[in-house]
Amino acid sequence: MANECCRIPRSTCQEYNRKYFEAIRMFPGNIDMADKTLHNWRTEIPALFGFYKETTQLHPTETYRMATFLHENQYLTQFLRLFLFSFQFPGGHLKPQDLKGIILHGIRFKPARTIVRVLMAGNHLLHQFGSEKEMNISAEEATYCIFNDTRVTSGQISAEHVAATILQNRKNKIKYYNPNDKNVLSLTGSARSKGDITRYAGDILDYMEIANLLQKHNGYFSLKGNELAALNTFANDDTWFDGYEPYYGKPDIGTAELSKVEPHWFEYVNSTMNPRLFKTNLHSILGNDAEIDVIFDDRIKHVVASEKKTTKEIGNLGEAIICGHEKMRLKINGYEEFVRLVQIVDSPAYHPGFDIDSFEADGTEDHRYIEVKTTISKQKIQMYGFHMSTNEWRVASTIKEHYYVYRLMLSEKEKILFILRNPVGLYKSDKIEAEPRDGMEITFSADSFKPTKLLTWKK
Repeated sequence: MANECCRIPRSTCQEYNRKYFEAIRMFPGNIDMADKTLHNWRTEIPALFGFYKETTQLHPTETYRMATFLHENQYLTQFLRLFLFSFQFPGGHLKPQDLKGIILHGIRFKPARTIVRVLMAGNHLLHQFGSEKEMNISAEEATYCIFNDTRVTSGQISAEHVAATILQNRKNKIKYYNPNDKNVLSLTGSARSKGDITRYAGDILDYMEIANLLQKHNGYFSLKGNELAALNTFANDDTWFDGYEPYYGKPDIGTAELSKVEPHWFEYVNSTMNPRLFKTNLHSILGNDAEIDVIFDDRIKHVVASEKKTTKEIGNLGEAIICGHEKMRLKINGYEEFVRLVQIVDSPAYHPGFDIDSFEADGTEDHRYIEVKTTISKQKIQMYGFHMSTNEWRVASTIKEHYYVYRLMLSEKEKILFILRNPVGLYKSDKIEAEPRDGMEITFSADSFKPTKLLTWKK
């Protein structure tokens, strides 16, 4: 969704929505989807994540920094941290009628911050009791003890009180879900399932797990122990979008008034986004035993060892892994004399249009010029699109069959590598799609390209 937003130039609301809708329809598997479903995706997902700002039919709609950040960096873990940090109730991601109810109930609620504080408070209580267990929470407990309790969401009771309540309820074996409760009934009068009731809290918990803030075991979420700095950032957060504050305490709130605040909400979400807010512990995602080739490049060795990684350095990590892959590929194929010549050539001051200078290993001394495109996520995610700059596309056009794009997708569970040789030639033969946008936006299908086994350098 972020990729598609970034392909659409600033345009009228009507034109932007039309292009976005068609892009979603053409996504693999969506062609037979009902228009209503696709329109829901078009409106709800970008609104939730603040991908673009939309005012009225007479004003332009434009893609915002949240979408651009995810599109350019392809780092879902960092993106979700930034999203969760600003996400609150009330917010412009909600319909005006829902906002009205939230304001009338005095709710001021940041879900991720509250969950972190409750788990921290629970840990403190358990340790006071002499327990060595870590506090955890289920989606059901989060729903009934946090999300559905206006005393919590309006700030009337503390995180310590919530944690104590959850622990006491467990001791008393309290059951939360009751299909006979009138609050559980749907509009048709039938009881909603437990999954429906807990879906909203469950989504936030899942987002927090992907953001590497929580870890999940048997349906219960606890704090990720090696992410203390990020967790403290959430726990100590005092930021707040105050655009809805003038409506608190008013007996009659017009939904039209609330709609006018929406553009200011999206402006706030995107203007306050700070990619350097959180440190990135890549080893906590890839695993501490991940073998990475850092032998031949001191710059990469520093990046891997550093606790203060930027999104640019994630690209450097991908280059290091592919550098190791190439060395091992040459060694396996009997070209050990070329191993020491493989090098990362990209630098902050100079980008020749590719990242790694390697060799073909086909009986010649021909070079293999490799551009590495890396996506990193705690959980498996398949993102087959990537961006090539104008310079990269020009160099690929010149080098042709000796130019390669290595599409590397890293997650906690696996590392997936796709190799696209001569991307310009692939585009001309209709084997990949390419669309101009400050270079070229590339899309390929996993049905047409099979993953290549990722090799690890070993002497």
